[in-house]
Amino acid sequence: MILKQTWLHAADNTNVRWLQTFHLYKGSYRHASTVGLFIKGSARIVEPPRLEYKGFKFKFNKKGDICRMMLIRVNRHLRNFDGSSISFFSNSGILIKKKQNVKSKYLHGPTTHHLKRKKFKSLYKTVL
Repeated sequence: MILKQTWLHAADNTNVRWLQTFHLYKGSYRHASTVGLFIKGSARIVEPPRLEYKGFKFKFNKKGDICRMMLIRVNRHLRNFDGSSISFFSNSGILIKKKQNVKSKYLHGPTTHHLKRKKFKSLYKTVL
């Protein structure tokens, strides 16, 4: 369960490493979110860009930028239909653009089958 003011790890290769949530989508009175839902947060810990080429411009995030993220892994136990449960060590998500496109090319770590959208599930190598 992700509440407001929760810190999340970014599980992709964007330069944002940690993000702090301030808004939960899907309902104005929502208090908690889980896997597969969207959140909005502020970039708190950001890696500096490695190299910038002269002819190539890529927009990097800065500290304090507002980012949109989809939750991939949560620390809470998730129940499967067969009675087993899955839990991860940390809360993490992937940064997305406005039209629900992934912002990066590489996604790290596994995900669960609780994701509703097949588009995101097909990007991962392992689905638990």
